[in-house]
Amino acid sequence: MSNIVDKIKEVPNLYYAKSGTDEQITMAEQVLKITFPEEYREYLKEFGAISFYATEWTGINVDDYLDVVKTTNHEREINPEFPVDCFLLENLGIDGMLIVSDMEGKIYSLQYDKKKLLCMSLIEYLEICKLRNSKEI
Repeated sequence: MSNIVDKIKEVPNLYYAKSGTDEQITMAEQVLKITFPEEYREYLKEFGAISFYATEWTGINVDDYLDVVKTTNHEREINPEFPVDCFLLENLGIDGMLIVSDMEGKIYSLQYDKKKLLCMSLIEYLEICKLRNSKEI
């Protein structure tokens, strides 16, 4: 089991939503026709969604622009190259750059039809976000 929850709790100036229930998480998976990786499920159960500095991860119990189901489905509608085995983790809001996760938990950057492996887990991506944000402060 990962320690994603503990690592997220270490982030200064963390904002988070209402935690998700098992039923909400299962419903989101059913709608998206995917299975979330265990780290993402742990994250949703504890935080719902998070925001810190320039980082905003999708989740549940949040407004539309951060709702994992609505944002993933929107990207699937507008980009026929969006991988069906992935969900939207973060929209960087720059030149169509998205961060997506597959069902195994691997994290990719996706820009239109260009998909590039960034790291092997959500906890690794958290470290990237923390480094990125420390340079912006």
